[in-house]
Amino acid sequence: MAAGTLCTYPENWRTFKALIATQYSGAQVRVLSAPPHFYFGQTNCTPEFLGKFPAGKVPAFEGDDGFCVFESNGISSYVSNKELQRSTLEAAAQVVQWVSFADSDIVPPASTWVFPTLGNMHHNKQVTENAKEVRLDKLRKNAFASVILFGTNNSSSISGVWVFRGQELAFPLSPDWQVDYESYTWQKLDRSSEDTQPLVQEYFSWDGVFQHAGKAFNQGKIFKRTSLAIA
Repeated sequence: MAAGTLCTYPENWRTFKALIATQYSGAQVRVLSAPPHFYFGQTNCTPEFLGKFPAGKVPAFEGDDGFCVFESNGISSYVSNKELQRSTLEAAAQVVQWVSFADSDIVPPASTWVFPTLGNMHHNKQVTENAKEVRLDKLRKNAFASVILFGTNNSSSISGVWVFRGQELAFPLSPDWQVDYESYTWQKLDRSSEDTQPLVQEYFSWDGVFQHAGKAFNQGKIFKRTSLAIA
C-alpha cells in the first residue's frame, strides 16, 4: 500500500482524483497545501523540490520510500489499488481510455465554462462559443430538432420536438451531452396517434395553437445537421 506526501495548492481540483483513489485503496497520504508546510510559487521553485520534481509542477507526490511522481493521473494510478487499476490488460486499457477522454474532451470545454464563474480566469466569449460548438457538433450527428421558447420574461417555458437516430435518446451516448438533459421531461411520440402529426407540424412551422404549452410562441431554434435526412 502506498504512503507518502502530496504537495499541492488549496482546492486544486486535479488533486481530488488522487485523494478519491486513496479513499478506495486505503493509501496513507499526507497533504501539504498551505504555509508553512507548502507555499505554492515558492516551495515548488526551490532547488530541493526541483531536484525531486524537475518540472516544478503540482500536484506532486513523494512516497515514504523516496519514490517521486507528479501529474494527477500518474499519482492517482500509484496510490490506487488493484481493483481500481484492473487485473487484465483490456480492463487497464479502458481505465486509461476514459481518463484520457476526460482530459481531452471533457475538461477543456468544462474549464472554459466553469473557471470564469469561479473567478479563476477571464470570460472569453469566443472560446466559450467554440467549446459549446464542439459539444453541439457531435450531437448534431445524432439528432435533429425544433426547440421553442414560449411566454415572456419571468413566465416562460421551453419545449421541442427531437428526431434521433435509433429508438432511444442520444444523450446517454456521450457524457458531455448529459449536462442538463435530465432536467427536461422526454416523451416518445406515437406516429400512429392523431395528435402527433399536427404537433410536429406546429413545431417545425412555428405556427399553430400550441395547446399543450399554455403560453404564446416567443421564438424558435432549429437544431440540425445539414446532411441528416428525415424520412
